[in-house]
Amino acid sequence: MIKTSLLALCSVATAASATDVIFETNNPFGSPFGLIGFDVSTDQGVGVRFVPDQDYTLSRISCWFMSNDFASPLDRPVRLSVQTDASLGDAFIPSGIELEVFDLIVTAVGWDPQLDSVDSDGGTVLRAGEAYWIVAESDYSAGRNPVWNWATGVNGYTAVTEFGGGAWQAGGTGWTVGIVVEGETPTCRADIDGDGSLTIFDFLAFQNLFDAGDPAADFDGDGSLTLFDFLAFQNEFDGGCG
Repeated sequence: MIKTSLLALCSVATAASATDVIFETNNPFGSPFGLIGFDVSTDQGVGVRFVPDQDYTLSRISCWFMSNDFASPLDRPVRLSVQTDASLGDAFIPSGIELEVFDLIVTAVGWDPQLDSVDSDGGTVLRAGEAYWIVAESDYSAGRNPVWNWATGVNGYTAVTEFGGGAWQAGGTGWTVGIVVEGETPTCRADIDGDGSLTIFDFLAFQNLFDAGDPAADFDGDGSLTLFDFLAFQNEFDGGCG
């Protein structure tokens, strides 16, 4: 029986992952107001809210930034974070719960916007229908700070902190930032070891993720690791991969 089961486990094929755009706004060029944006400084943090339409594994974030320093490139990165969503009355703000943190190097000198990117470590899972925030912060004081450009011709849900205070103000729909969020769309989550087939080694890989408390083992998407994640994994494994 064991040999038969192992042969069955080794017989299911899977397809490769594909990169897709999760969330995207326009670039900052062509606005009737010219180049404009949110200062990201010790006085102000900025966040933009989005909701994935399916499950993704985050792969890259790209942001349009310019700089209030017209003499030289900024010598310290912008701190980007992916945060979960929180409510503030009838509005929404970043929760402060960080799923992943990045150092984004702003390459612009002066008001010459550049699309700068950072790559994810591949461990951040974004669930369909759940809201997330990309938050930008910096330790530059006003006057020589990065500026997150507004996207031209589109609205989005954006929030900023109180000027000089640090607490988030209620977010809302209006002018938003230039950003592209990309992710992987795996066709077969059960192929955890990524070898192109479903085998006993995927069970072992899942158990290792579970034992390590890795969010990638949260197969039922309830935010915790329980017996139901084992059942959800087994159901996907038994369903095979096309």
